[in-house]
Amino acid sequence: MTACTYKQVQHEASLSMQFWDDPTVDGFHALLMTPKPMIRTSDHVFQLCELVKLQSSCKKLNLLSELMDHSGNYIDAALPFILSLLQRGLDQRIHLLTHSLSPDPEWSVESEAPKHKAQPPLSFGLILRPELAASVLERGPPADSPKAAEFRQLWGSHSELRRFQDGAITEAVLWNGETSYEKRLVPRQIIAHLLQLHAGIPESSLRYVGAMVDDVIKMGHEVPSTGEEQSLKVVQSYDDLSRKLWRLEGLPLSITSVQGAHPALRYTQVFPPVPLKLDYSFFDREKISRSLVPKEGKPCPAYITPVTVICHMEGSGKWPHDHLAIRHIRAAFHISLGELLSKQHRYACKPCPSHLDVWKVGLCACLTNENYSWHIINLLLMLICLCLCACVCPGWVGIPHPGSIPP
Repeated sequence: MTACTYKQVQHEASLSMQFWDDPTVDGFHALLMTPKPMIRTSDHVFQLCELVKLQSSCKKLNLLSELMDHSGNYIDAALPFILSLLQRGLDQRIHLLTHSLSPDPEWSVESEAPKHKAQPPLSFGLILRPELAASVLERGPPADSPKAAEFRQLWGSHSELRRFQDGAITEAVLWNGETSYEKRLVPRQIIAHLLQLHAGIPESSLRYVGAMVDDVIKMGHEVPSTGEEQSLKVVQSYDDLSRKLWRLEGLPLSITSVQGAHPALRYTQVFPPVPLKLDYSFFDREKISRSLVPKEGKPCPAYITPVTVICHMEGSGKWPHDHLAIRHIRAAFHISLGELLSKQHRYACKPCPSHLDVWKVGLCACLTNENYSWHIINLLLMLICLCLCACVCPGWVGIPHPGSIPP
């Protein structure tokens, strides 16, 4: 039994006690009847293929005596040292490192024993700590510390001296990770580097499975991403536009609140809007409205997803009661708002009767205005309609007919 197996038994025992003590869970079915393969119990799973390469790993790790103790089984001889190496490298990034071994093979006494290289791949599982697993920086001891040499020996050429904002000069390792998608696969970089450096196992022998859902929603070819960075750009653009709306001068009614109504502003949009840079050589400009019209023979322009933003205006007693007049006032307000944004911040705006489109940093914001007086008028009209319906057709809106009331 390896140290990792012992920790796995402790972890499973702790989970079992939690299931038995929880009255809302069927502990018997969950613990004894539900299969739990490694792919379901681990966050990331990887396998070591081409086990014959572990034979050269034993020579590189100087495990000749251990190889003799295991009767030449280089897999059993190298496994404890590989587990110890990965445990040191992953350290605080993981909560548990597990592994599985294939059962001892059986063969006929009349045939030769199967070769060790014929065994199935070694499987390993990682239970990650979410707050530390995606960190791209591995900060080591100070440069003058006795542990600095041990840190450099562990990480090899990846270790380098770095100076941090607090003035400390320490050994550190910086992993590749520009996007959240790449940062979630930092454990894969660590495992591949350590196995190549210390055990001589190439990355081609590593079969890694992690962040499987990310492959379905991955965007981009040069720098793959799963939308976190795009959502952040949308939120930053919205915050900047919101501040500028609050500071606009010359509005007939002051803005009381600005609210985002798009899923990307709540980080819940799977594919958030991406800023686009238009190629103006593909368009003609219409003379009257100055709008862009695609040229004949050119490809259709990409669809730009609008980001809906609601602006609440202050109440006023001068609002008319006619629906058509209110629509005209809202359209006039959109025109005035677009002119002020174009004049004070040089935004390209397109006013419409129901909304105002604002082009900002490759994104399109769709501004709609709401007035509390308009909501009150709608509520009063609804109450008047209900009262009329109650008088004309009693019982239609939940009011019992006088004839249905028992004496």
